[in-house]
Amino acid sequence: MKLKVFNILDLINEIGENDLYSILSDFSCPQNPDVEHFLKHNAIDFAQQGKSVSHLVMNAESGDLVGYFTLAIKPITIFGNQISKTMASRIRRISVLDSASNSFTLAAYLIAQLGKNYSID
Repeated sequence: MKLKVFNILDLINEIGENDLYSILSDFSCPQNPDVEHFLKHNAIDFAQQGKSVSHLVMNAESGDLVGYFTLAIKPITIFGNQISKTMASRIRRISVLDSASNSFTLAAYLIAQLGKNYSID
């Protein structure tokens, strides 16, 4: 099976929200109803608001939705007294230092959702 990944924002622009909702309506994940609910009811709104972006994994031959994953950017705080000086100097280049608490804050990707479509083989 050849798989192809589509950004949900690109699909909104290409096929429109109504057709995208139609594709999402076939998704089923009985092992984790929260994953199914998120994709069907929140994924489009979250992407449009910039909270997270979902990516649909499709079967390139049949066009079936086989799964999805959602990425979000979240801040991470690392305390300076818990890392070496070498690591602190590396982190300093890509983070913001709070000298009062001796902590670094940086952005990291978070896999916010991950789901498999159980309605297809």
